[in-house]
Amino acid sequence: MSWKNESLDRLFAPKSVAVIGASDKQEKLGALTLLALNTFEGNVYPVNPRLESIGKLTCYSSIRDIDDQIDLAMIAVGPQHVIPAMTECAEVDIGGAIIFSAGFKELGGIGIEHQKKLREIVDEAHIAVIGPNCLGAGNPNIGMNATFFPHPVQIKKGSVAMVSQSGGVTGLMLYRASDSGLGISKFASVGNRVNIDFHDLIRYFRQDAETEVICLFIEGTEYGREMVNEMSLTTPKKPVIVFKVGKTPASRDAALSHTGSLAGNADLYSAAIRQAGGVEVAGVSEMIDTAYLLSICKHRPKGNRVAIVTHTLGIALIAAQTLELNGVELPNPTEETAGKIQSMLDMPIDIPIKNPIDLLAQGWAQPKIFADAFKM
Repeated sequence: MSWKNESLDRLFAPKSVAVIGASDKQEKLGALTLLALNTFEGNVYPVNPRLESIGKLTCYSSIRDIDDQIDLAMIAVGPQHVIPAMTECAEVDIGGAIIFSAGFKELGGIGIEHQKKLREIVDEAHIAVIGPNCLGAGNPNIGMNATFFPHPVQIKKGSVAMVSQSGGVTGLMLYRASDSGLGISKFASVGNRVNIDFHDLIRYFRQDAETEVICLFIEGTEYGREMVNEMSLTTPKKPVIVFKVGKTPASRDAALSHTGSLAGNADLYSAAIRQAGGVEVAGVSEMIDTAYLLSICKHRPKGNRVAIVTHTLGIALIAAQTLELNGVELPNPTEETAGKIQSMLDMPIDIPIKNPIDLLAQGWAQPKIFADAFKM
């Protein structure tokens, strides 16, 4: 839908945020949400009809009472209050909303009906919604942590966008990124995906100037074809890294009860991701390492032929085995290239130059040999 990118712009880069269900009680979701926003550079408006103020902030009875254009509403109320709250939000032309509470599609039955009603309201009003049943979203570039998780780690500004169905995995991805020094452009924990799904966010981040790499943690989606199509359009420009769960019976059942997601056939997903040019990984740590590499390595290889250059052969053998087991070819250098490397090493006898290419102790003593070998 043409309006979604514009609404997502307002969600990820708001000038003003309203917290509906804000609280002055530290254990409440609405208090944690306000605390998480303490580094946000824009205006914050608590909404709670029972309070006049929270700290130094004036509290409002309704979002309709705020004399400012609200870009993002954070909904920190129980599921029974979500639809009335979003009805009010629709009246004041907000751009995006984050709905934390569970109790919708993942419950089945009446929960599915409530989520359908919610979608009708937000689609008609052109509101991009992260959630329900989610951790939230963030944009480190403007100090925005629109979650109920005031994370103690410093999230580095950067070029990697992260999208996860699970709030817990979102937190894990952010912690691992912080530990690795990986910079984040934006992140979103999408939960039940009422009207913003993976394909919407892939399209959005493809056009986002601050994002160069996209990471996805997927339990399942009803829009698999749309997701793969958007991935196919994105991967020629930006890498898309995918960690897909739901490949075993227990994880498939858990995905359905967790975020109401149909996990789908694992082999079909993997084949579709590969065909679309995505990079599939098997864990969060592998995802972060891959994202870090792709964010600093701007050269995109055109094929799968790799040369390993080393001064310690044992570690190179581990790399060679890992690469070959994953379908990467390690061709030996040509006779001409091998002869040039032998000349650089200046050994009393010619040693075989194969791939991996071992520069021996000379590689330790003369680092320039590495640079010269790479140029051949």
